[in-house]
Amino acid sequence: MGNYKKLEQEENPLVSICMITYNHEKYIQQAVDSILMQKMTFSYELLIADDASTDSTQQILKDKYSNKKNVKLILREKNSEGKNGYLTRMEAKGKYIYFCEGDDYCVGEDSLQTLVEWLENHKRFVGVCGRRITLSERTGYMFRSYDKETDNKQIELDDFLKRRILFDMTAILYRNFYEDGMYDYRSYLACPGVGDVTGMLYILLHGEVYQLNKIVGIYRADRIAGASAYNSTNTTQKIFEDHIGIISKLPNLIHKKLDYMELKKMYTMWYVNAYVSTYEILKQIPYLLKKVGIRVTFNCVKERIKIIRESC
Repeated sequence: MGNYKKLEQEENPLVSICMITYNHEKYIQQAVDSILMQKMTFSYELLIADDASTDSTQQILKDKYSNKKNVKLILREKNSEGKNGYLTRMEAKGKYIYFCEGDDYCVGEDSLQTLVEWLENHKRFVGVCGRRITLSERTGYMFRSYDKETDNKQIELDDFLKRRILFDMTAILYRNFYEDGMYDYRSYLACPGVGDVTGMLYILLHGEVYQLNKIVGIYRADRIAGASAYNSTNTTQKIFEDHIGIISKLPNLIHKKLDYMELKKMYTMWYVNAYVSTYEILKQIPYLLKKVGIRVTFNCVKERIKIIRESC
């Protein structure tokens, strides 16, 4: 699948830091260095998996990090088509996994140490999550994009399914459960482009996550031209379809019946709110109802659209 650099340590590390990257030549050095500058008293491995970048990302990684202790480069020769995150997690040997992307970066020097110490001392939790500040690439401004109501609170599966309470998949340290055989962890079968929803569900199926109010990193948003991020390269409709598709396909992977109705409603409202005019919203109703699995007659909707069209 790619070229590998063997770890200098032979025993399994306590933490596997999994960093996936694709066309991140502008950001990758800051991302990697922010991990290496962390003051960690535990053993770790840093797995950097590049998904066959077409820019100079792989060359930067080879030039700067091929001989770094505890760093393992996974330089894919062919794009994995959405499997990079899954394949990288399957390489992880650590008791815990910390997942990040090559265009974001950690802040401070004690972020990972704080998460590890907390999870080591709270055995009943499957994971502990920090916070990230959002950095706008277009404006250069940083802002808080999370709900402070969940600070220092636990998050359960129903919190996500019923209220869509989220934690950050690239700010969480969680137990490495991928060899337990409980579920099919090939999340790319649900959707190659969206890993956060499936990742959250897999983690919450294993237990509760505790949300700290500690800032551990920076997340880059509204990327500039040429960006490869999912939200930057897909339409609102495509993003909505992918999320609804995940919910439809997940039962085949987790072999468990879950109530996704509230989650479907929330994704639908997010999609509707993206349309500012009443006319555009009404046009979307038949499509939305079909997507979320609700069968109705559309005559009244069609009539309403006709009235609005004639009045325009």
